[in-house]
Amino acid sequence: MILAADVTDTNGRLLLSRGQPIASKHLNIFKMWGVPEVQIQHAEGGDPEAGPTVDPEALRRVAQALQPVFADNDLAHPAVAEIFRQAVIHRSRRPVDPKPDRWAAPAGEAPSPAAGRDLRKKIRNRDIKLPEVPSLIFTLNDTIADPFSSADDIAQVISKSPGLSALLLRIVNSAFYGFPSRIDSVTRAVTIIGSKEVSALAVGITTMEIFKDIPKAVFDMQAFTHHSLACGVLARILAAGGNIRNTEQLFVSGLLHDIGRMVIFKYFPGQAGLMMSGASPGKSSLYDMEKAVLGFRHTDLAADLFEKWKFPVALSQNVVCHHRPLAAQDPAKAAIIHLSDIIAHSLGEGKSGEWRVPALDTTAWDKLRISPQTLSTIIPQALHHLGFLMTIFNGGD
Repeated sequence: MILAADVTDTNGRLLLSRGQPIASKHLNIFKMWGVPEVQIQHAEGGDPEAGPTVDPEALRRVAQALQPVFADNDLAHPAVAEIFRQAVIHRSRRPVDPKPDRWAAPAGEAPSPAAGRDLRKKIRNRDIKLPEVPSLIFTLNDTIADPFSSADDIAQVISKSPGLSALLLRIVNSAFYGFPSRIDSVTRAVTIIGSKEVSALAVGITTMEIFKDIPKAVFDMQAFTHHSLACGVLARILAAGGNIRNTEQLFVSGLLHDIGRMVIFKYFPGQAGLMMSGASPGKSSLYDMEKAVLGFRHTDLAADLFEKWKFPVALSQNVVCHHRPLAAQDPAKAAIIHLSDIIAHSLGEGKSGEWRVPALDTTAWDKLRISPQTLSTIIPQALHHLGFLMTIFNGGD
């Protein structure tokens, strides 16, 4: 059976896109989210997921080029095999080189381990001013924590930033949420989506804005935002499909998962250039080069920043532990970000500076209880929404 119309839950959240095949697992998802019936169309032969015909030779070339990109993963693992298959199909349909661009940032001398420790101490003590963010977010969190506050009180805090309000409304009115009628005010968005969910979105949006001024000579921040957004979209859809609550928190965790790298790009471009020069085929991953060059990794920076900014512990844990999800207080949520990051890298949607696809933690994968076949539905669904959200984040309608 093929869906004739998008399926949304009682809150208007998209569960499965029009044109997707319905599997038995989807029936359970529909039941969990209170969907009594769906519209289907008759499928007469053909593979509904096949899409445009792809030249077999193009598939072969892309698969061969992606082999070293997946070098840290076991292609015999069912989940990795499905991610690889989806990546080959997706990349074969567009003229994209599987390898990320080489980085042009100026390289300095590698610091000693002691210098690396001093560098992290300086970062911890650095007074990083977030334009507008601290007071707005702190006020917003205080308002949400007040049992007597209303949706209008929360909306008034967000409305102090016209840019944030406009972007937030564009997001909640996109197909990513799939509400049947337009949401024309922040107050209505808070009422429908929820105060904590809107607060999480506000945190993610305003934090990404801070790093927009990183020069392109250091790193292409539009490509970085693209990768971050892909990870966020995948995380939200994976969470919804796994019946994990607080999907907006997972979206924002995915959006901010590499915030530590943004700090490196912004404040330490010389060291970042050394990291990139060592992260190449047959050598090390960027994640390992961070330790070699800086003495710490971007996830350590994220922990320092979130502690300084007093961000929610749950969100911080999802980000800080996305390379080692079993160390998180809630391993399942951190595993969602871990898996989303791997898929985003494999698809080549945007760039984070990493040349290799990060290694899948198979124990964390088992905790998610997601079948590899589910990925064949989730990945196209995420790609369907990603283009619209990239337009919104880049200032389009």
